[in-house]
Amino acid sequence: MFFDSGLNSGFDSGEEELHLFDPGALTVAPQVAEQIPDAGAFFVDWAIRGLTAERAREIESAVNGRRNQNGWFPLETLDAIGSKGFWRGPLTYLAQMTADDPAILQQWATDGLASDQSSRIQATVDHLLHQQGHAAAATWAVAVRPRTHLDAEVLGERLLAAWEYNLGSIRGKDVAKAVRRWNR
Repeated sequence: MFFDSGLNSGFDSGEEELHLFDPGALTVAPQVAEQIPDAGAFFVDWAIRGLTAERAREIESAVNGRRNQNGWFPLETLDAIGSKGFWRGPLTYLAQMTADDPAILQQWATDGLASDQSSRIQATVDHLLHQQGHAAAATWAVAVRPRTHLDAEVLGERLLAAWEYNLGSIRGKDVAKAVRRWNR
């Protein structure tokens, strides 16, 4: 996994007061949305390089067809795809790209918390990531920990770095081959 330590350091040793609430369907906070990259858009921009316009539209349509009502890309839509091999189509690479996202979000959301406080936050952030996308999970974490001043920009940078790292070994011709086989 791709982690950067030292985020949000400087907490005092006392118990942090959490403002836990059942998230339901969240409206993404604008200040969070500005800082969190969209996994679907990032993937489409990466995957369509070198493809014909028709093939590029197919990938864009496949990604956008899996978006949540809030416009963000939830990871649950990749659960049945798997993460290895081009035979399952180009979204296999999207699953591979986002493989570290749950751990990154959980670590960011719970940094500095005592272990007894972090389990509910980790579970809810993971649930939101899979159901409503990255920005919804980050919005909830920021609301639950208002005194911590979780930095969504730091989270966004970590996600981008992980995505670039996870896609670094995939060649453009692998994506083109996956698209061709996907259409058979």
